[in-house]
Amino acid sequence: MLRRIAFILTAILLLTDPVFSEKELPLTSKSVVLMDPLTKRILYSKDAHKRLSPASTAKIMTAFLVLKKSQPNKKVMVSEYASSIEPSKVHIKEGEIYFTEDLLKALLLNSGNDASVALAENIAGSEPAFAEMMNKKAKGIGAHNTNFRNASGLPFEDQYSSAYDLSLVVREAMKHKRFVDIIETKRAEIYEINSGRKIKLKSHNKALWHDNPYIIFGKTGYTKKARHCFAGYVQYNRWRKVIVVILGSNSLWNDLKSLADSLT
Repeated sequence: MLRRIAFILTAILLLTDPVFSEKELPLTSKSVVLMDPLTKRILYSKDAHKRLSPASTAKIMTAFLVLKKSQPNKKVMVSEYASSIEPSKVHIKEGEIYFTEDLLKALLLNSGNDASVALAENIAGSEPAFAEMMNKKAKGIGAHNTNFRNASGLPFEDQYSSAYDLSLVVREAMKHKRFVDIIETKRAEIYEINSGRKIKLKSHNKALWHDNPYIIFGKTGYTKKARHCFAGYVQYNRWRKVIVVILGSNSLWNDLKSLADSLT
């Protein structure tokens, strides 16, 4: 019954939600999409299908596949390769063992590249094999302007996605309660199973601490090539969520606020 009410309310909102042209919002981003998660209706777009570097927003696909292919209490041993991956990282060490759930938190909150590789290797045996799984899933959901080469989003030749494609990835990930629970978390602690070594985590999503009439949840990303990126959703009330993806921004938090405000 509640799902039915939510669908009706969303349908009513869709009738009143404006659709903006590219020129009506002062954005610094190269590519942007606002999408309704139930209908995939585009509420705003700017170069939505342009192929760009996704940076760490690629980790949403990594998390989605892990949620599909593994269990929260499955143990993951950290390889030498995973522990050696460059920052951003949470400094997990070779030979350490963590629960999948904890590495997902490290992946989504602190953008741990080392955690993403450890999970990828645990699922597929190697990071390149996991990237093939990412691409297969991307094509399956209609993300045709996407090519993943690694699980972290670190710069790699011929790795790209688009704001529209990442909106589809976010839409799929939002169907998993564990993804939503983690992405909406500000802080967490994870533990190495054998030693009990504790790692404190804090979300890179600064919007969680902003005082607005809505809440912005999602995954940030940054490299020199990609600039500032974001993939997630704006929650306006209990029933209304809007997916937001930004690629190539020079002023991420201002762009996010402009987009979120445009639908209030």
